[in-house]
Amino acid sequence: MTAITQQVLTTPMAPYIGLMRGMNKRDKQIVVEFLNEVMEETDDQQPASSKTNADIIREKYKSLKISTRAKELVEGLSLSEEEVEDERTKYILGL
Repeated sequence: MTAITQQVLTTPMAPYIGLMRGMNKRDKQIVVEFLNEVMEETDDQQPASSKTNADIIREKYKSLKISTRAKELVEGLSLSEEEVEDERTKYILGL
């Protein structure tokens, strides 16, 4: 087994190794071209300063509209300090 094959075995692509070995040369070439295309798309689509999940949640939170009834329900909750500081909890509850 080559070093590359061993590396592939540690990726989500591992189940496809047997399938790839059974393919003819033209089919393998199509897969390689597809992977090259995907790699180029990935490089092009990632901005220099990619946003973190927390940044995305904060952005969504800014435009979140909360009804008065929902505010009343949230005010009656009992949350730990850790839960209150969690970005996901803040977004879900509109805190």
